[in-house]
Amino acid sequence: MFAALPFQVLGFLLFTASSLATPSAAIQSIDQNFSKAIAADTLPGLNVAIADKHGIVWAKGYGFADVENQVAMTPKHKMRIGSIAKLITAAGLMRLYEQQKLSLDTPVTKYVEVWPTHHAAINLKQLASHTSGVRSYKDKAEFLLNEHYSSTLSSLNLFKEDPLLFEPGTKHTYSTLAYTLIAAAMEGADKERNFKKIIQQEVFNPLGMQDSAFDDQADIIAYRQRPYTVLDGKLSNAPQSDHSYKYAGGGFIATPSDISRFAIAHSQAGYLKPASLKTMFTKAQLKNGQTIGFGIGWMIDFDNYKNRPNLKDNTHAHKLMASFDNAVMHSGGSNGGTTMLILCRDHQRSITVVKNVDNDPSADVFLLALESLSLLHTP
Repeated sequence: MFAALPFQVLGFLLFTASSLATPSAAIQSIDQNFSKAIAADTLPGLNVAIADKHGIVWAKGYGFADVENQVAMTPKHKMRIGSIAKLITAAGLMRLYEQQKLSLDTPVTKYVEVWPTHHAAINLKQLASHTSGVRSYKDKAEFLLNEHYSSTLSSLNLFKEDPLLFEPGTKHTYSTLAYTLIAAAMEGADKERNFKKIIQQEVFNPLGMQDSAFDDQADIIAYRQRPYTVLDGKLSNAPQSDHSYKYAGGGFIATPSDISRFAIAHSQAGYLKPASLKTMFTKAQLKNGQTIGFGIGWMIDFDNYKNRPNLKDNTHAHKLMASFDNAVMHSGGSNGGTTMLILCRDHQRSITVVKNVDNDPSADVFLLALESLSLLHTP
């Protein structure tokens, strides 16, 4: 499978950072920004990687992966990437689509027999673009759920009988649990592989993602980050949680380098066909004709950020966002992790920024990522 990919796609896996001509002044400024950010008391560690079509341009860890044992953060550390998992799932979904094992427009009940037929018909495109009406977390306790589910189908029991929030295709509400249903559909369409094997064989293996894994708490995983949270302004250990009910929507760990290379594979044809990339990066349309800021998994442009409370009056941030004509991205919020991935398709450059803490107000991973890419784009 790996050998079948064209040289252009393999190229970014074969070059080393030392072979690249990167503007040293830009990297120095980026490094300074991250060094300032890590000084906050509520920020244990930061991890960042920038990639282009040749490979990793620059990667560095800051602070600590494990505060109690004084383990320094390094580019080798595998981070909780939260909802970046949805992009990994979307990639696997599109690989099955290209193999004609499933249709994006067919009701999901064709692939998931246990999904209740009393629900209005939902298709995979609606699930992937958050227009299905499937709910997300009902409360923080569910977000921090520490119960193990032995299979994708068993995890559907958590929400399959709950009413849809709206008629599919009429509104947009972000849903992590919708991706659990996507995983079940992928298993139903493939028949011979479970979700973990599909992702391993259709995403991790072809893209050489050797530093990515399912975040199973019982497994011994080298260089796994220690997760933290901020409570009442104080850094604390994050509570233990089990992500088996949401592997597809928020249950992976990976190095930022793996994720940045993964993103670059979506900047050119090879791993996926041009038609598949066009489908992924086309804004979904509601039944009333309105478009939303999501395609298949990916956030399209900066529509989802411009009016956020911390950004709507930030003229510098708006100027930076306006300087990108063809950007796609996704954020990730997990128990003990906060992530931002931006892919500039025009420049074929991506950045992944992860901190091993949630609820930390001191370092905005979106602004750090945006500023970093902008510095590299400046002639």
